[in-house]
Formats: sequence, C-alpha cells, structure tokens
Amino acid sequence: MYLHANAKLGLGGRLALVKAVESGCSIRSAARRFNVSPATAHRWWQRWGEAGEEAQATLSCLFDRSSRPRHSPRELAPELQEAICACRRQT
Repeated sequence: MYLHANAKLGLGGRLALVKAVESGCSIRSAARRFNVSPATAHRWWQRWGEAGEEAQATLSCLFDRSSRPRHSPRELAPELQEAICACRRQT
C-alpha cells in the first residue's frame, strides 16, 4: 500500500471520509470531522467517484500517487541518450 509518511488519513480514514460523503454529509463537514482540509476531502471523494468498480473494490483509488513527474519536457530521445553515452564510453 502506498501512503506518504506524513499523511493525515490512512486507508481506513479515507474510506470512512468517502462513505460519510456518500451518506449525505457535505464535503466541508466531512473534512472538519476527519481533520483534513476541504481540498483534501474533495480529492479523495473525486478519486473515488472517478474510479471503476475494480479500483473501488481493491481501494487502489485511495492510495497516494507517486510525486514523480509524469514527463520531462527536456528529456532527450533514447537514441540521442545512447549516442552520448557511447561517445563518453570511448573517451
């Protein structure tokens, strides 16, 4: 399971927050009840709503996502990277 070390809510807390909103509690009041910001509560509610049945069943939609950048606009093409590495190996 992927949770950041300083996450306020664990997996059970996130699930309880989502269930509270599903049962009619507003996002703001659920956030107050679980001691998180409304933005955080909205994030977990939105991820839950966008997830499919399988992700909801395994609770994978409530895991933390990687903070690694999804792409690097300055990254060189693999062919160019290999050419540079080959030149460096020769010297």
